[in-house]
Amino acid sequence: MTVVGNGRVVSQGNAKTKYLTIPSALATDSNFPFEEGEQVKIIIDPQNKRLIAEKIR
Repeated sequence: MTVVGNGRVVSQGNAKTKYLTIPSALATDSNFPFEEGEQVKIIIDPQNKRLIAEKIR
């Protein structure tokens, strides 16, 4: 079953780095594919207006 939640894009101070918040309902789901501190590949798909995060193997 797909779990859906609403996150947020945030920044801190004057930094240009952006962070995505992930709701705890998603982050604690057994299907959540990432561990804390793990590096991920971020892909921008401009045609479909989406951002994709993939595990780096």
